[in-house]
Parts: sequence; structure tokens; C-alpha cells
Amino acid sequence: MFSPLAYDDPARLGAYHLIARLGSGGMGTVYLGRSDTGRVVALKTMHARIAADPVFRTRFRLETDAARVIGGEHGSRVFDADIVHETPWLATEYLIGPPLDDAVRLNGPLSERAVRALGSRLCAALAQLHASDVVHRDLKPSNIMVTADGPKVIDFGIARALGDDRLTRAGAAAGTPAFMSPEQAAGGEHSPAGDVFALAGVLVHAATGQGPFGVGQAADLLYRVRYAEPDLTGVPDGLVAVLGPCFAKDPRQRPTTDQLRSRLGGEERDFADCLPEPVLLDIARRATDVWRVEPRRLPPPGGQGLPDTVPDVPSVEMSRRRLLSIGAGSVLGVAAAGAGAWALLGRRGGGTPTQPPAPTGSAKHRWDLLWQVVAEYTDPPVPPAPLLLDRLAVVGETNLKGLDPRTGKTVWPDPGVYFGHLAVTDGERIHTLEYTADEAGPVSVCPVGLADGRIGEPYLQLKDFNGGLYGTQLLCASGTTVYAVGGRGPQPSDPSQNDYFRKGQTWHLLALDIHARRKLWDVPLPARPDGSKRLHVLSAQVSGERLVLVQQSADGTTELVVRSTRTGHLAWRRPLDSRQTPFSRAHLAVDDRHVYPSAGRLVALDLDDGKVAWHYDKGHAGAEYGPPAVKDGVVYAVRAGRGVVAVDAHSGTARWAEKTAQGHEPTSADLGVPPIVGIAYVYRRASPGLMAVALTDGSSSVPVKAAAGALYFAHEPSRRLIALGEQYAAGYPLL
Repeated sequence: MFSPLAYDDPARLGAYHLIARLGSGGMGTVYLGRSDTGRVVALKTMHARIAADPVFRTRFRLETDAARVIGGEHGSRVFDADIVHETPWLATEYLIGPPLDDAVRLNGPLSERAVRALGSRLCAALAQLHASDVVHRDLKPSNIMVTADGPKVIDFGIARALGDDRLTRAGAAAGTPAFMSPEQAAGGEHSPAGDVFALAGVLVHAATGQGPFGVGQAADLLYRVRYAEPDLTGVPDGLVAVLGPCFAKDPRQRPTTDQLRSRLGGEERDFADCLPEPVLLDIARRATDVWRVEPRRLPPPGGQGLPDTVPDVPSVEMSRRRLLSIGAGSVLGVAAAGAGAWALLGRRGGGTPTQPPAPTGSAKHRWDLLWQVVAEYTDPPVPPAPLLLDRLAVVGETNLKGLDPRTGKTVWPDPGVYFGHLAVTDGERIHTLEYTADEAGPVSVCPVGLADGRIGEPYLQLKDFNGGLYGTQLLCASGTTVYAVGGRGPQPSDPSQNDYFRKGQTWHLLALDIHARRKLWDVPLPARPDGSKRLHVLSAQVSGERLVLVQQSADGTTELVVRSTRTGHLAWRRPLDSRQTPFSRAHLAVDDRHVYPSAGRLVALDLDDGKVAWHYDKGHAGAEYGPPAVKDGVVYAVRAGRGVVAVDAHSGTARWAEKTAQGHEPTSADLGVPPIVGIAYVYRRASPGLMAVALTDGSSSVPVKAAAGALYFAHEPSRRLIALGEQYAAGYPLL
């Protein structure tokens, strides 16, 4: 969808008149531009507030250089650029076609003929990059545009010259976990052989609709990439023998791009002949739409309100195209901080609205990104939840940062002393574990100062537990009790062995009273095999006198476990045997009567005995639901093909089902994350951002072009929707 220009957007950059906004993020904005001679371009800019940072400027220059290397035959041709401008910008060819992942969603898996033609051309593209000593490092389906002329490789935000690690954090695994090479996942050097590994994964996705290492939590994906064999189920037999060697863990055993191209064949003269009709029709529609857009500019904001004019909502195909059609994933090539197109949706000032803004008609309000900051995560794109207090949001994993959730302003900077899974909040206080990672030391539970982020004196120390062991977790806090996982055993003599479980360690689930400064109870947990990285507990929540846990076994299976908060005694346990990923199954929805597990179905289990209290849609065995959310006696979940449903939490009877606006099919709904319940809307994640659905009756299904792939959390005290993505946190209005 093309959005109007903001009132303060420039009218012109270089030789190009700005026609519309294609997307905007924390790092910059992408415009549709047109020259006096009629040339249409995608024009990327950098926000002035970060343009003075030499690191960002260097990344922008490297992205420009890599785009020039790939050229117009295999990428998006660079027409012009001004890297030294006060606001650096880059004008590239506007590519007509969907990203590969959208093409596969639109049509289903591609034919073997199409996959071979696709792979052959992508081999040629990578060979051209590698001949200039440049590696892409983030090849994935969303970074490949499918045009009638052939596939085009885009998004060179983390591409770099071979051997140049100046912009890579030591030991960091930059890229997308599902398509990383094993050496890249380990934080090592990514050579041309790493791009070959990623290309094979892309071709498996094109042939089957699934990546070779599945989906799930980033840590699980990175583990599979490094140690597991690829899943080639559904790959045509003729391609299995070709792609299999590309997944060798040793990069020296993989074929070169020339060898792979020879084995693929696929030298089709006309790439369009290989494409299925739905994809060709989508390309034709995009080619027409780009010439129909007319320049529009929003008026400056007046008073507390924001401009009242936004473009009419088009069909879902246009919505998906906004930023993806010119190279989504990284607007300016800095991690995913610029990924996704930002939203246009209703916004109202003042108190809580009793009715949501009207979804149709001319009286709509602009809804936009309010703030964005850098926040580091070791395993993107699945960061831990933020710690949310009334006036403080704590984000980050390798370092925590305290923010004002309303403005995004830093309250306290990174203390640099503790990690995301070792800090919890009860809504009023923050607790953390303190230890020295390279020395055996006790588990020390400490307060964190809300004003400055400093760690205070310990509430208590458990001297018989080793706080420095991998697998130590703080799970949740309620009242004066903090729940944790602690281990006994020696510290490994080799520091490189500190990042996984070791043979001989014993593990326990603990309840710690920080007021009485003592351990309340201690329950043994299953042993972990040597070298395992699977944490014991994926999520935990307290409801009354029940501690509800999603536990993970060494083989990755999960179960729902409920214990007494007073004694730790087991009340009941049930396997979570759904097809959903462990990350999706980890989401917990609990009220004072039931737990609503994430298991592919929508059911309520009695907290006391685990029996099924109700099963929504019991007569439809094939109905599939994403993780639920519960608030104020109503359970919300996303059903495949239907969107959000609201169900009475007590009885399981239907309240309403989403009434989707014409042209915005709910089939794009993301079943991997729960809906986010706001004040007047409930939000569900969809391609490419969010859909907002009225809480009152399920009407007003409105697209919200927020950051694609981010995780969202409602923070009512500040009226903000907090988004977490790869290396960033952002705030939007919560309606």
C-alpha cells in the first residue's frame, strides 16, 4: 500500500520527486520516487537523528556498495546515491514482484522446474557477489524478489567484504537463524560456502513451503542448524541429491556456486514461463498499481491530534507489497530495526474510549511509530518479554535498559551485569540473580533499583547452588516469592563449556521467600545430557496458590505442569502435544479458574485438577488455533482462516468472531503468537504487521502496518503497545 507523504517529508531528493511513502521504521524511510523523465525508484533514506553516527553511515555505504556489485541483472539496480548528504539516500530500481515467501504463500510450493530455474539464477547472483569478495550473510526467502525477469537478491544490510568483521559484534551470530550456516550460527566466519548453505535452505522453502530446519525459538533453530540434519520431506527426489551436499556442516564439503548451478540445470530462457499463474497475475497487478499512485501529503498536526487523512485501505495484496516489494527485512540494512512498514490507524487523545474509532469512511486518524531504541538480544528474532511496570519498561537481553514506556526515553542505561532470563518482575519490583560467570559462586537473589538499574544487596544466597551454571533461570515472581531453576555441580574448567549443560549437574525448581530470606521448597528436575542447551522451563505464571509451568524435556517435548505455591507438590501435569513450535507452546494464558494452553485447540483446563472445563469448537476437529490470551473474563485466540474469536472464559460460549473487512482475509493471521488485548482493540499479528479488531463485537478489522515479525506487548498504564524485534524495541499508541 502506498501511503501519503508526511507533512515534513522532503519534496525532492536529488533528481527524484517523492510520490508516496512505502515504509518507515526506526532507522529511516523508504519512498516511491519519480524523476522528471518518468523513472520510478525506491528511495531509501536515513533518519537525520542517526545520520551523524559513523557506524550507521558506514553500514549504509556498505549496503550501497553491495547493491552496486550485484547490479540490475541479479538485484535492484542502483541509479543514484548521496552518502555524504545530511540525510543519506539511495535510489534503486523499483522491483515489480513479490518476495519469494509471499509467492510461495500465494501459490503454494513451486514446481521442480521453477525451483531449478530459481536456483540457477541465484547461483549466478551469488557468484557475482563472491567474485567481488562480498558475502551476503542473510539470504532468505524474504530477501529474494520474484520478478518476470528472474529472481532479484536484495537487502545487503549485513553483507560485508570477506574477512572484514569491523561491524560485527564479537561472537555474534548476525543473520536469520532459520537460514544461517552452522559456522555463522556459531558466531564464526561466514564465507561464500555459508551463502551456498543458505541458498539451499531457500530452495527447500521454495519447493516445500517450509525451511529445512523447521520453525521455532531462535535457540532451537541455531541448535538444529549446527547439529541436526535438514528435513527434506517434500523436496522432489531429483532435487534431494542436488541440495543435500549443500547442507554439509563442514563448509569445505559444500559445492561452489558454479558446481551447484551445473547440478541444478534450470537454464530456462524465459523465467516467466516457469512461474505459476497466481504469481504472474500478482506481478501484473503490481506493475499497474505503481503508475496509478498520485502524490498526496498529510497536513501538519494541530493541537494534540494527528492528521485526519489516510489513504483508503486497499486489498490485502497491496498491503503485503508496501515495503516487501522493494526489499523488506532492513530498510537501511541495520539488523531488523527498519524492517516492516509502519502503521496508519486511528488514534484518539484523552481518556479511555468507550467505542473504537470507526474503521471505514473519511474520518480516520494517523497511527504511527512513537519511539524506537536499540535493544540487544543474543538470539533474535525471539527476544524475551519486556519487564513492564507502571512507569518503567525494561528491554534487552545481554544488557537490560530501563525506558519510559510512554516516550522511549532512557531512564537508566545498560548496567551490563545480568541477562534477560535472569530478571523478573512482580509488577512493582524487579528481581535478578547475580553471579560471576567464570567462577563458581552461590545463587544470589537481588533487587534492582527502579530509578537507576543498580543491583542492591542480596535478599538471600543459596550457597549450595552454583549461580554461574548454564541453565540457571529466574521464572516469575508473585508477592514475596520468587521462583527459580538452580543447579548444583562444579564450574567447567574450560570457559567455552559455560554455555550448555554438563554431565554430573543436578537441577531443581525452587521457591524463594525474599521477605523471610529463605528457601520455601525445592523440587528435583530431570537431568540434562552433556552438551544440551534446552532450558528446563519455557514459561511460568502464578495464579492464586498455583504455579503454572511449561516445562521442556531434553528432547524438546513440552508439558504443562501445575504445582502448589505453598509446598511445591505436583497438582497435575499434561503433555502439550501440538504441532506448534516450543516457543508458541510456551505462551501461558491463566486466570483464577483455568489455564488455557497453547496446544492448537482452544480449551480450558481446570487449575485444580487439569480436567477439561470446556472445549471450544469441539465439533470441528480440524479447527486450529494460535496461543490464547485472557482478560476480564474473555478468552481471545486466532483461528486459522477466520481471525480472532472471543469466548466466555467461564462457559466457553462464543462472544463474537472477527468480522473481516472485504479484501483483508484472515488467512494471513499468525498462529504462532497470542493476540494482544488492548483498550478498545485486540490485535493479531498478520503479514506484514498487525490487524486491529474491535473488542466490543469483533468488527473494525483494520490493518496496522507495524513492524513485521516483531513481538508485541500491551502496556495500559502508558497506553503503549511495546514491540520487540531484532536488536530494537519500539512504542506505538495502544488503543
